[in-house]
Amino acid sequence: MAAAESTTPTTIKMVENALSVLDVLHESTEPLGANEIAKKCGLSVSTAFRILKTLSKSEWAFQLSDDRYITGRKISFVTEKTNLYLALSDVAFFVMRDYTARYNRAMNLMIRENDHCKILQQTRTKSLVDYIPPLFSKLPIYACACGKVLLSETPLNIAEQIITGCGMAPLTPYTITDPELFWKSLRRAAADGYAIEHKESSEGGSCIAVPVRDSRGSAFAALSFSGFIGIQKPYETLPQYLPALREASAQITRNLFESFSADKTIISSFSVPVPTPER
Repeated sequence: MAAAESTTPTTIKMVENALSVLDVLHESTEPLGANEIAKKCGLSVSTAFRILKTLSKSEWAFQLSDDRYITGRKISFVTEKTNLYLALSDVAFFVMRDYTARYNRAMNLMIRENDHCKILQQTRTKSLVDYIPPLFSKLPIYACACGKVLLSETPLNIAEQIITGCGMAPLTPYTITDPELFWKSLRRAAADGYAIEHKESSEGGSCIAVPVRDSRGSAFAALSFSGFIGIQKPYETLPQYLPALREASAQITRNLFESFSADKTIISSFSVPVPTPER
């Protein structure tokens, strides 16, 4: 009993230190390094480092690729989109870079911001021009493949408000501006698990997109191969690019939510037959 009592103050102090680190991470508006956290908490760097490693392992903290830290999935990924998207962008880049190199296609990772889509992360080929919008560009949600994917899994009442309020102004002669036809394309995207945009945002351009899912299986981002130019039958590209997109999306999910046992819907996406090209 005496031994147990003698360790209690030490245990309490360790918990207090860990809570202090969490407080600093939660209150910070930007990622912090171990040295800075140690200084703010009045801890030695070695103590702060050990606490951060323990918190990261249990998902209370998240370590970025530059070795700085933010609050982890158990605290912020559900309630604070800023940290979720920061971690997502960081993790996704390395996966996207690999697939862009392997398939020689630019990739966009997009999220929904109100009634637009925003390019959160991007990888380009070594070509002089990739024919894709710049990183952080905002695109009309109704005229891009990522927008269709995200809208197809948005709650119905919110999707209705977005479609009603966005105006659906034509960007090219091929832009879908009829709400009924657009709803049809969303139902198809939901059923197929992917979307294609063909000449709807820019004449001659096409892209293919799939959802990126969180640990609960909900789509919170979309990933695309973009910058296809001059393709007349985009569905004929599916056998080559759709399995790779699904694979990359699932890898991003696994890397972001390491302790998450992959959802069956994500695993099964590898074996979903590629649709027969339209005639």
